[in-house]
Parts: sequence; C-alpha cells; structure tokens
Amino acid sequence: MIRWAIQFFRDLTGIGTTAAEADGFGQSLAEDIRFWLNVRQCRRMPVCWRAPTETEENVIERQPILGRFGDRTIAVADVAGRRWIVRERYWHGWPDPRRYVFFAMDGEKVWAVADFDRWPPC
Repeated sequence: MIRWAIQFFRDLTGIGTTAAEADGFGQSLAEDIRFWLNVRQCRRMPVCWRAPTETEENVIERQPILGRFGDRTIAVADVAGRRWIVRERYWHGWPDPRRYVFFAMDGEKVWAVADFDRWPPC
C-alpha cells in the first residue's frame, strides 16, 4: 500500500521523471493542471497576431517540440515576454486532433499549450 501511494505521489507531481520525459509532454497531473491554468490566463489577454517571417517559420519547424505538432505555423505574437505560436494541422477532425495547436513558449520551455478548432472572434 505504501509503495503504491509513493508511486501515485511521484506520478502526480512528476518527481522521478526521466530525461526523455523532460520535454514537457510526458507530464504529470500537476503539470496538466498548470498548463490548463496558464491557458486560461492566456485566453484573457488581448493579442495582436501576425504572420511569421520565413526565418521564424524555419526556427519553429526545427524546434524539437514544436516541429512535432502541426504542419505549418500560421501566427505568432510576443505577449508578456513569451512567444505565442499557432500551428495548423493538415489532418484534423475526429479521430485526428483538432485543427490548430497553440503554444506559449517561455524561452525554450513550453509555458502553455492547447488545441482548438476555431479562431475566437475579434
């Protein structure tokens, strides 16, 4: 029973994760909750999106985390010292993931991430 409780606590908090899980997508329940709260905070902020430059597009495509999610970058913004990025997937809809994926990057670390299907109204 104690062994199970210790493992549950480790899974919940992410204690003892390996380097392979350090990219932020082998996360614990606590990290899932943190992402959810950060995305809620992002939704409350006004954003002026712009199309990425060719250089930005190439850097994002080569980034090990962002390059795996989505097929092309359609919008970027710099908000509160973080780089916000929206990538579009060519294959989307059930059973595939949603059409767009949103990232808020704090340097090289993913600060918030969410999938969505429609752009919110302006």
